[in-house]
Amino acid sequence: MNTVTKNLWSAAAFAAFALLAPAGASAQAPLSAEEARTIEFGKEIFKSKAVCQYCHKWDASGDQGYGGNALSLRATHLTPEQLTEVVKCGRPGTGMPYHDRFAYTDKRCYGYTREEMGKDMPPAGNDFLSNREVEAVVKYLFAKDVGKGPATYEDCVDFWGKDTKQCDPMKK
Repeated sequence: MNTVTKNLWSAAAFAAFALLAPAGASAQAPLSAEEARTIEFGKEIFKSKAVCQYCHKWDASGDQGYGGNALSLRATHLTPEQLTEVVKCGRPGTGMPYHDRFAYTDKRCYGYTREEMGKDMPPAGNDFLSNREVEAVVKYLFAKDVGKGPATYEDCVDFWGKDTKQCDPMKK
């Protein structure tokens, strides 16, 4: 096993552990209008452009997706900075795609280039995201999902809208 593969396996093991460990909930101050717009924008990127919901599910609880097992973002211990790196760079050796147009063209992603990644190179996302879009997705996830426990009916309505029947099974 070469050094790159060993380092990638170590990074992947750490990331898997961090994603599986539950995060603590914290009190939140009321959002400013700008923060609320950013979070709503992040939800739309998560839902439509980056299609994160296809693997991570609408509530970010993780699931079997076309890219493999998507871990729960609700239970992650990743920091916003670490999650930003994962969104931009993907997860080597997994189906988690990268969304940074310039990922692996230099050493911005985990210190490796495309050539050094070899077969561990993550797939490209269906669409590249700007830094603003990545930041909005991460803010959305930390505001609505990370450390929040199981999704509720209210979470479902917040994601899909009040006029959907998607949330009916969750009514109490």
